[in-house]
Amino acid sequence: MRRVTAGLVAIAIVGAGCVPEPPPLDDPVVFDDTQLADFSEFEAQAIVRRAEQITVRIRTLGCRQFGIGSGFVLPGGIVVTNRHVVDEPRSVTVNTWDGQTLEASVEGVAVDSDLAILRLQDDIVLPVAELRDEPVRRDEPIVVVGYPGGGPATVTTGKVVGLVSGEMLGEPADVIRIDAEIRQGNSGGPVLDQQGRVVGVVFALEAERGTGLAVPVATLLERLHGAAMAPPAGC
Repeated sequence: MRRVTAGLVAIAIVGAGCVPEPPPLDDPVVFDDTQLADFSEFEAQAIVRRAEQITVRIRTLGCRQFGIGSGFVLPGGIVVTNRHVVDEPRSVTVNTWDGQTLEASVEGVAVDSDLAILRLQDDIVLPVAELRDEPVRRDEPIVVVGYPGGGPATVTTGKVVGLVSGEMLGEPADVIRIDAEIRQGNSGGPVLDQQGRVVGVVFALEAERGTGLAVPVATLLERLHGAAMAPPAGC
């Protein structure tokens, strides 16, 4: 297992200062599927449709800043994103693929894996992601979904470079290295396999390599079961 040595760059969009609310994000959700040429037509259509429905845009107003990132929906009104997307949350808003704006609360955060678990406050049923039990394989094709720049949503493809040892916000951890293009705003978005199942959660960019890093699903499953979760920091 190789080790991450390059500097890590968190890829949420964060604005500092005293602001009443995050900037408006009224752009239509349009997925760019032109980078799915390496997949069969059936695979491409299925992945784009699946990705469109499970991926959400997240806006947060914190104690001293606002942030914009991505996330995905799980059963029971749970939304997964990065801890650094919802740091010191005063309010959290989730935008769905079909134009709905929903309020969410932060149930718990995990500093050691840069994960956050949100719960939608609205009693609404949304399409949910499927988590893959099997670990990723080197050179396996993957798809990254998110809201770079705060929107519109985009789909990019790549492959798994390998499972590496690194750090998440200063904490040692095992992460997935991917060569798909990711940008600010992709933080918290899902990494999908060719069947549209989530295999990782995007959290950072390796500045020197230009490759992305994702939290493996195995770590996410541990956190969903309550391991190493803590309340979010207050103001």
